[in-house]
Amino acid sequence: MKIAKNILRNVLIMGLSGTACAATLYMVASAAGSSAASASSTEKQLTSEEIDKIIQDLKLTTNIDNVLEKLAEIIQRAELSGNDALKEYATNTKTAYELQKQLDTINSLIEAMKQKNADINTLDQTLKKILSVTTIIEDLQGAVSDEALLALESLTDSNVKDLQEVLAEIEEIVDLNDVKSLSLKERSLLDILMLNEAISKDMFEGDRLQVAREAQAIAVTVLKSYEKQRYGSSEYEDLVSKSEEFANKGKKSETVFPEQVIFFSGAFNMQYAPIMYDGHILLAVNDLFQYIDSTIEYMYNSPTMVIQSKGKILEITSGKNVAYLNDQPVNMKVPVLNINDTIYISGEFFAQAYGVSYKYVEDQELLVFYHNLNQLKNPAVPNQINRD
Repeated sequence: MKIAKNILRNVLIMGLSGTACAATLYMVASAAGSSAASASSTEKQLTSEEIDKIIQDLKLTTNIDNVLEKLAEIIQRAELSGNDALKEYATNTKTAYELQKQLDTINSLIEAMKQKNADINTLDQTLKKILSVTTIIEDLQGAVSDEALLALESLTDSNVKDLQEVLAEIEEIVDLNDVKSLSLKERSLLDILMLNEAISKDMFEGDRLQVAREAQAIAVTVLKSYEKQRYGSSEYEDLVSKSEEFANKGKKSETVFPEQVIFFSGAFNMQYAPIMYDGHILLAVNDLFQYIDSTIEYMYNSPTMVIQSKGKILEITSGKNVAYLNDQPVNMKVPVLNINDTIYISGEFFAQAYGVSYKYVEDQELLVFYHNLNQLKNPAVPNQINRD
């Protein structure tokens, strides 16, 4: 053991490489083998053939990753042979090489930074500016309500990552460089997106939480008002009465008003009453698939429905909470329901399956579909449904 440690000390000073590494390993293997044999009659030694093989492998090694791989092999073989001295030596050497590899990486980064030293301060300042709540507030100035800005101003830079993700999504929907062109409806949607993210992740404290909730409630009211205006009186009342009829059927069922479901970029009204089941808003498939280009087919004499769209085939079965999307099983939080020969599925599941951006404001029970990448070219014309 002492011999192995002395050799290791010399190796770490000079560095192991090429033939020197192999020769040193040969010495320590031989010495360690003898030491191990004298220490315990039950401890096995590597055979001379095995040692020769290890030496040949290391001679062929050309980079530090290969050295580490070979040393790991030596450690494993030393364990199998019961050669503790060789195992300890190889383990310590492997650790030294791993540290050297990390140092090499760090040194490379430092050198790269030195070469671009003139840009470092500018980059650092830019990053700090981007990753700050102040910048987000500046970007949203005029795009969201004053109440929303007041609440958001109380946040810290530790919240920036989550807010940046929402801001990036907002920038795909509207042009923040032209906030004067935004409608009240669009501003209300932006309020909901920003505030709901911050509220749901407990970013607000004290009175600012109350301010945020009130601002969100106002935004929800605005969107609901726009949505309700789309329906005629008799059309609206018919949807409400049918939703109430379902709500009376069980404890998990609740009434949902038409304005609680908003297709922000859709130009059509729901033909079937929305419902609430087990805390989730369910919508008729016939209505949902007005929102994307697809064909819907009821399987003959079967409770299964097949919905085909570009790149997707969705199979759902009444009463089941497992759907098949492109033949892959997908769990749903609530089962598919058949109500008066109309198939209902969770609005959230639909959005997730088809890449439609949505936000469910839980305390307001509002479901908004707001960024549909698969929007119908003419969403006012419903898809044809084959019931054969």
